Amino acid sequence: MIIQISRTRIVQVSVLFFLTIALWLTISLWESHQVHESPEGKVVVTFNFLAPMKPAATKDLIITQAATGKKVPFEHQWLTASKLQIIISEKSFPLGREYHYRFKAAPAMIWPFYVWSAGKFQGKVTVKFIGIEGNHTVPSKGPIILQFNTNLDPRKISNFVSGPVPGKLIPAGTDYSRWEFWPNQKLNNLYRYSMSIAAGLPDQQGGKLEQSIKAEFVTTPEFLIEGVFPVPGSNSIWLTREILLQTNQQLKSAKVDIQGLPGRCIIEDKTIRYIPERIMMPGTTYNVKARLISTSNESLDFAYSFSTTNLGQNRWLELKLEPTPVLWLMEGPKTLKSFAVRVRADRPIPRGTLYEANRQSDANKQSPWMRLNADILLHPLPENMRDHHEQLGLPKSYSCIYLQAQDAKELFNTLPKGFMLISH
Repeated sequence: MIIQISRTRIVQVSVLFFLTIALWLTISLWESHQVHESPEGKVVVTFNFLAPMKPAATKDLIITQAATGKKVPFEHQWLTASKLQIIISEKSFPLGREYHYRFKAAPAMIWPFYVWSAGKFQGKVTVKFIGIEGNHTVPSKGPIILQFNTNLDPRKISNFVSGPVPGKLIPAGTDYSRWEFWPNQKLNNLYRYSMSIAAGLPDQQGGKLEQSIKAEFVTTPEFLIEGVFPVPGSNSIWLTREILLQTNQQLKSAKVDIQGLPGRCIIEDKTIRYIPERIMMPGTTYNVKARLISTSNESLDFAYSFSTTNLGQNRWLELKLEPTPVLWLMEGPKTLKSFAVRVRADRPIPRGTLYEANRQSDANKQSPWMRLNADILLHPLPENMRDHHEQLGLPKSYSCIYLQAQDAKELFNTLPKGFMLISH
C-alpha cells in the first residue's frame, strides 16, 4: 500500500513540530522575577512561570551568595501554580546582598515541560548607619570602625564621611558595609570626638542615607607600663629572675627582643612574661626592647636595661630539663661545652639553684659521682643498665642526672668543689 502525503501536509506538520519545540524551549527557559519591598533583614522574591509548576519544583531551585558561592536556605510558598514566592533571612551585615539562582529541570504540571533558567537578584535596603564599634574604647591612633547595614559605594563614601581630623577611609573587611577611619594624627586619650556622616551617602544599588548623622565616640585611656621586673637600671640581678612587663590595659600582642637572650613571650591578661631559651648569663647587661599592642589597638614602645650578678670566671653548670635534658659547662658568662644527659622520669629534678655537697671517686677515678644539696646525684650510667645504687657502689639519693662515663670524669676533674648548678 502506498501512502501519499501532500506537500501542504508536510509543511503543516513541520510548522507544528517547530512550534512545539519553540513552545517547549520558551516554557523551559523563560521565567521572570520581582524583588519586593520587605522588612529589614528579609529578601522577598516572586518568580513567575509560563506553565503551572509542580510543588516539588522548589527542590530543583538553588540559591547562592554571589560573593561567596555559599548555598543559601530559603522559605517558600506557591501563590498560584505558576507563581512562587521565596523569603531569604539576612541575619548579619551587609544586608541587601546579591544572590544567584538556578532552576535545574524543575518539573511543570504538563509533561514533558521542565524549567531550566538562571539569574541573579538583590534585596532592597534603606541605607542606615548602625554605629561605631566599641565607641567608648576607640584607639587614639585608629581605626574608628563604622558599621552600616548595607554595602556602600566605595567610590563616593569619602565625599560624605569625615572625621575629627583629616584621615583616610578603607574597607574593614571583604565587603563595603564596614569601614575603618584612620586619623592622620594621634587623637587625645579619654577624649570625646565625633564622626560626620552626610545625608545622601549612596549604597551600591542607588539608595541613599536620608539624614545626616553625628556619631560620637570616646578614645581609650593612655596605654602605660605599670610594672617592670627586673627594675630598669638594676644591678646584680640573679640569673633565673623572671622578666615581666605589666600594663594598664589588656594585651593583644607583644614582641620583646633581648639581645643575647632569645626566648618567647607569654601574655597573661595585662602581663607579658618573657621565657628565655636559657638562663641569663652572669656579669651581662641586657637591653630590652618591647613593642606592645592592647586589645583596643593602642601601641606602646618601651626600652630599658639591667645587669646580672657577676660570678667572675668561676665554673658552674646550667641544666635545661625540657624538652630534652641538656647540660652546659660554663665559665663565668662563657659556654665551654654541652653534654647530653638523662634524668629519672619518676623523680623530677627540682628547678632552681643547687650546690655541690660532696663528691667521690674510686682509686682510678673511673666511677666518679657528685652529690648536690637537694640530694641529687650526678654519676655515669650506661644506657642499657638500670640505676641500682647498691650494685653500682653509689650512695642513696632522691634523684639522679645520668652522664656518659667520659663526661662524668671530665666534669669531676674540671668543676671546683662546691660548684653551682642552675636547673630550669
